[in-house]
Amino acid sequence: MSLQLKEGEILALVGKSGSGKTTLLKCIYGLEDLDKGEVWMGDRKVLGPSYKLMPGDEDMRLVSQDYYVLDNHSVEENVYDKLIAYSDVWKQKRCDQVLTLLELKPLRQTKARFLSSGQKQRLAIARAIAEMPKVLLLDEPFSNLDKLLSDKLFAFIVKEVRKHKTAVLLITHLAEEALKYSDRIAIMDKGKIQKTGEKWEMYYRPLSSRLAGLLGDFNVLHQEDLEKKAKKHFSKKTFVRPDTFVLLNSHEQAQIQLKVQSCVFNGKCFELLCETVHGRTVMVYHHKAIKEDKQIFCSITRA
Repeated sequence: MSLQLKEGEILALVGKSGSGKTTLLKCIYGLEDLDKGEVWMGDRKVLGPSYKLMPGDEDMRLVSQDYYVLDNHSVEENVYDKLIAYSDVWKQKRCDQVLTLLELKPLRQTKARFLSSGQKQRLAIARAIAEMPKVLLLDEPFSNLDKLLSDKLFAFIVKEVRKHKTAVLLITHLAEEALKYSDRIAIMDKGKIQKTGEKWEMYYRPLSSRLAGLLGDFNVLHQEDLEKKAKKHFSKKTFVRPDTFVLLNSHEQAQIQLKVQSCVFNGKCFELLCETVHGRTVMVYHHKAIKEDKQIFCSITRA
């Protein structure tokens, strides 16, 4: 496989459990020896544990699911451990900043071994971003965080990434995280990088149904389900996301005719489960509820 991270870029690596995402991260960081291939940071080769007394790379920071923290040290001391080269005044200021961000300030004197899993995860993130590295590796970093804290944290990380030109590799199995937080997305499946590209391209133009499913709901449209005038704009089988359908008031400009089978609210929009003229199931997102058994006419964008 081949994977390249650029300065100041956030690349999300998406794949199902067991696809090899965490193993790849450990290889990049230098925690695993490679049987084949090499990892380079600029013009310097990253070495594995067989070649170093202390595994890991000094120019990278890793937030893993193992929560690498100093259990016998306080929360504050854990952050100071990553700021050894700085003055006491700056260390205090930076420590206050990251602990406030991660809602750990009330626990600053607590030993890390007494923290919950979620608190340890936040402390691991605090250690990683105390001094922004050249490369930041994040392995499911928000699994124990609530959504508002995750959004606030990543807004901070994005600013720091742009400021320090840090390259970020974010591993996640959640499509929403990948689409919201990344600049580009790489799809990993069966131990291989299947495709890398801009997130809009990866979302709306997947290579296969298997890869399409990793980033959310999708439909497969067949030409025979389309209106005659629309067929020339689509291939025999086209992947279409539910949000690309636009409901029309008349049949004249429609590219597809559907019959609503059910309508449910998912918290963000209404999901219309529809049927084509040939009986194939299609999901459509809409901002209003539509009655069951109603015929609807749609155009399709971003196809």
